[in-house]
Amino acid sequence: MVENHCLRYPMTPYGGQSKNVEHIIDKPRHIRQHMTNVLIIGNTNDEDLSKWSHLVKTSDITIACDGAIKKCIEHHIAVDYLIGDMDSITQELLKQSKSNSVEIIEDYDQENNDLTKAILFAHEIEAAVIDIIGVDGGNSDHQFCNYMSLVECQTNARIHLDDCTVSAITNNSSKFYPIEPGTSFSLFSLGTCLGVNLTGAKWELKNSRLTSSSNGLHNIATSGKLVITCESGDLLLFINR
Repeated sequence: MVENHCLRYPMTPYGGQSKNVEHIIDKPRHIRQHMTNVLIIGNTNDEDLSKWSHLVKTSDITIACDGAIKKCIEHHIAVDYLIGDMDSITQELLKQSKSNSVEIIEDYDQENNDLTKAILFAHEIEAAVIDIIGVDGGNSDHQFCNYMSLVECQTNARIHLDDCTVSAITNNSSKFYPIEPGTSFSLFSLGTCLGVNLTGAKWELKNSRLTSSSNGLHNIATSGKLVITCESGDLLLFINR
């Protein structure tokens, strides 16, 4: 759902577009089977999205969560899908968006927030990489809920904040995270986690049992890659910038 000045190219199968304009980043469309990188833009009023132009450039598909479409228009970011219950969008903006053929997914499920809906949709289109921006700032409970969306969806998505990235490690998973040696990070358990292993850090873990505590605060990377596995339970990883 974007106005004419947000559109990229002539009509395509993914959000028809009526004229060329100047954008933060202009990039070619891809057919769905070649899409790998998905960018999800959350609905915050406090964030300047221009600082994430490198993520816009490398994304194959951009999804706006509900009212985030307004920020996308302001920053000239072309959007492929708009998802949510549309409670933060004016009828005028909705009409403009429909007329420009951005694909609109109206989901009125009140059991999930719009970020969860967007992540699940990214899974449906088989995204290999999911980056999330536009969720920094706002109410603290909303911020915490965004972290819970990562856990709930059991996703490889990363939330990008001003000071760090946030990722979830869930039941019976093993994940690798590129990191600069010397970078600080924190690993927290949500409830009880069993069989936790961590390598590539100053303080490593081997088949550990973790519980909710502050003990995971401020570890240091000693190599260019963190390897984290978790047999059961949920972990949140914060990698500082």
